[in-house]
Amino acid sequence: MIEAMELKNTTTTLVQRLSSTEARLIRVEVLVLFSTLAWVLLELFGSFRRRYSHGFFRLLVWTVYTLSTVLAPYTIGLLQAGPFRDQTFVLWGTILLLIQVNPVSLSVYSIQDIEQRKRMLVQQVMQIFLVLWLIINGSGGNKSYNATIWIFYILSIILTFSKFGNLSKASKKGGLVAHSKVIADYMLVEHQLAPVFNPCTMEGYSYIFHGEMELTSLLPTAPDYRVVLKEVINSEYITIDSVWRWIESHSFKHKETAEVYKDTALSFTLSKLLKRRFCGYRLSEAGLEKTLHLVLHGLLSENASYVRAFRVIEEELSFMYDFFYTRMEFYWGRWGMSAVATLFAIVWNIISGALSRHYHRSNLEQRVNGTDVIRWVTIVLLASLALINCTTTFISPSRMLVVDDIREYITKSRTKTVNESPTREGTWERKLGQYSLLLNFDYDPWNALPFLSLGLLDATRKGQKSDKKIKLADTVIIRILSQFKKNNGKLENGQAALARNQLGSQFSWACNLPTHIHTILVWHIATTISRNELSLEGNDDLLVAVRLSDYCAYLVAFVPDMLPGHGYDTRRIFDAVVMEARQRLAGCETLSGRYEKLITGLHDDDGTILYKGAELGRQLRDTVPDQGQRWKVLADFWAEFILFLAPSDNADIHAEMLATGGELMTHLWALLTHAGILGRPSSSSGIDHLGGFNGTTAQESVV
Repeated sequence: MIEAMELKNTTTTLVQRLSSTEARLIRVEVLVLFSTLAWVLLELFGSFRRRYSHGFFRLLVWTVYTLSTVLAPYTIGLLQAGPFRDQTFVLWGTILLLIQVNPVSLSVYSIQDIEQRKRMLVQQVMQIFLVLWLIINGSGGNKSYNATIWIFYILSIILTFSKFGNLSKASKKGGLVAHSKVIADYMLVEHQLAPVFNPCTMEGYSYIFHGEMELTSLLPTAPDYRVVLKEVINSEYITIDSVWRWIESHSFKHKETAEVYKDTALSFTLSKLLKRRFCGYRLSEAGLEKTLHLVLHGLLSENASYVRAFRVIEEELSFMYDFFYTRMEFYWGRWGMSAVATLFAIVWNIISGALSRHYHRSNLEQRVNGTDVIRWVTIVLLASLALINCTTTFISPSRMLVVDDIREYITKSRTKTVNESPTREGTWERKLGQYSLLLNFDYDPWNALPFLSLGLLDATRKGQKSDKKIKLADTVIIRILSQFKKNNGKLENGQAALARNQLGSQFSWACNLPTHIHTILVWHIATTISRNELSLEGNDDLLVAVRLSDYCAYLVAFVPDMLPGHGYDTRRIFDAVVMEARQRLAGCETLSGRYEKLITGLHDDDGTILYKGAELGRQLRDTVPDQGQRWKVLADFWAEFILFLAPSDNADIHAEMLATGGELMTHLWALLTHAGILGRPSSSSGIDHLGGFNGTTAQESVV
């Protein structure tokens, strides 16, 4: 009885201490500082997601983003409900309101968040009213504080509607559809504007670079109910061919600057065309010779570098990333820069006031070793606000500055020499995921964290252990794009590469398996067997074959939705092959032992992928005994086959992977889209089953 009473008294004392004004003030201070820290981290590291795919970094960003959506509203609620009526705490509340809508480098974490923007807007509006109630009930007559509080509050409202307006533009149910519809209607007639075209100079390519916003106000007209040609011609807009002509006609202090401007303008234009795939509009230019030539004889011209073409696509996808996940594309308008500059000036003045002897003291007193804690929390808040706004003002992607320069120079008809020399910044991680079935099929995951997190973390399946990601070598890029050029833009499933090496008849069976997943795994097993313990150093064919083989196997194991067929079916096939390998290769602990058993121990053709892979490996060894020739065959096959796998209607998976470091498959998917290739050929005719074009003139496929 006595122990129970003591426990009750202890509990009562603890509750009283936690509910005291001092304890509540400490909680508010900690939460305010953590909210600010979360905002700082989002601003500094949010856009790095496309450069780092490490699981821990992604988890950290997700955690910070999630906490930022909870901490600031909860802290505002504590300020509103507690005895915090002094102007200092009202200022804290307005700063918390401001930082909720201010992040530029990470406006949403996933593409699904964009479609939840209305719910997010309602929550933000509720916070606006809570802070307004806090302001109305605040005490203190410091005019400087009053002015700053109201400026912060009004700026928060402006940024709120700006942020959610931008999210609406990126939404499939909002602005993305409207703007993509304009582009889609325009591209129906674009090929009629200039019958003569030259992809090396962009002559005749009247793709819209800027101005589609003005076209959205035009109503479609009968009988097709789309914007007709005459209305488009009379509209004010800028096209990529006119941009290139402007660049050619102007002088640049640095010679390479002109090429950077051309590539950046082309990337920005292509990103507008690519947006149609995210809202289901058909690409009417698919099937036109002009479209294919843009890639074959423009980006992949004899005078151009394949690496340069890949870099154009990389920058295009950077524009897409900013469109979906950041506010970079919308932020650098005049009002945005003015707002940031005004905010910085205000914050600087307030910091000067907080550090001066005229500092406004709160009605609550809290000192530690003679230091006014409330005062220093205010200083930290304002300093963080000033630092981040200063950083986002002066540090911006050079591609955005190039686009703004071009718009300004052309619309204002300026003729002065361009002195800027923008650098080609690293936009993506440029790494390939790697997976080896024969190395990792016996991996047994320890799935305690997925269980303890109640499914928050996805469980790892048996055999699903990825190897370390490796840098995407230029050698791999060149081999893939040169293979596309050799095939004259026609997609092949590997048989053309085999035929060029006089091996088509012997290995055609391995290219005509029940599904593309069968083909990937069978050739992956054969490639792994052929490698054995060979080093990749100094052998480009070996490097290309092994890297692409392990990358395609990685997609099967970890990103199946990027491959042909249903993702769930791919997962089931992968799980079945893992179990086959566990049964057939039981007891083989070393890789050499596994290779030996596959080559010599599997003789009964039971139709399994494992057996077919072993059979292909044996056939490659016996038919092509020369290792150099064998690796050339495998490198050519994989370079051709990965392009065959790239077309897809699942644009969402590509948008999702943009926020995780990017995938090579997304870059190839975008490149093929701009060549007018939307699907794989269903027959030898070269016309794919989605109505796209794969290498020969096919005007009948145009809408």
